[in-house]
Amino acid sequence: MNRFNHRVRPGFAFMGLAAQTAALCAAVFALLLTGCKTPPQPQDPPSTSPGAELHFISIAAQDISRIDLDYTLIVENPTPMDAAFTMEGWKIIVNDMDIGNEGASLSFPDTFDAEPGIREIPIRLELDIPALIDAGVPVRDDFTVELILNLLHQNVLRAAVPIQARETTTFPYIREPVFTITAIAILKAELVNTRFRVGLKIENPNHFPVDLSAFSYTLYGNGLFWADGTEKDIITVAEKSTLTGNLFLVMNFIDMPRGLLDQIARLEDVNYRFTGEAEIVTGVEYLPKFKSGFDISGYSVVLDN
Repeated sequence: MNRFNHRVRPGFAFMGLAAQTAALCAAVFALLLTGCKTPPQPQDPPSTSPGAELHFISIAAQDISRIDLDYTLIVENPTPMDAAFTMEGWKIIVNDMDIGNEGASLSFPDTFDAEPGIREIPIRLELDIPALIDAGVPVRDDFTVELILNLLHQNVLRAAVPIQARETTTFPYIREPVFTITAIAILKAELVNTRFRVGLKIENPNHFPVDLSAFSYTLYGNGLFWADGTEKDIITVAEKSTLTGNLFLVMNFIDMPRGLLDQIARLEDVNYRFTGEAEIVTGVEYLPKFKSGFDISGYSVVLDN
């Protein structure tokens, strides 16, 4: 018998035990890794308190002085019961100036209920532009208006919860052109008619060009009617600029006092009054055109030219 057949080989037995131990450790480590995963974070429960957001919708103008801003107040009521709201107050900030509600009026219900879900409430803010200027609002090329609504929500515990909604919008400031008489001159005096040249300066204070699509006027001298006329050719005045030109009028003396003819013939100074109306085309969407009246009085030398 071969005596080596039954000899124990300690080195090989030790190696097998080490491999088994390593495999066992790897399995335990993997199990530990699986158990150490970060558990999912609990999510915040959905809000059960009503909220409100204010959204600007559109702008329109009654005329150059009255501007309407339309909004929608979106009220969300996530509760299964009606929510009661009360208007606590509102204000506007115009061109970075907090003026409360001076120069403005708001069409909005004092109280309202919101059923479960979402309710939309129309709101109109009417601005009185001259009143805003009188209140000290800084004059710029644009108006930036922030409307702030302060609401109270009466919850089931009968506690008043304040809710604020606000929205900001910007729109161009439209101003009327300024008309000025620069000179009155006689071009030709006849037995019945006298022709005048009236120098006119038109200033456009806006930051956009305007067109005068129609222009009618009447000239008075020393309290008496002298002449009138109409211009239908479109006159364009560039932004922030002044345009000068001449109007040509004819005075008919048939129905005029003789003394007036003598006065003009002597080229005496006159107190004049120049009145009329112009249709102004702006190109601005919320007020594409408007009528601008003028009434200018002054003292002028009647020149012979």
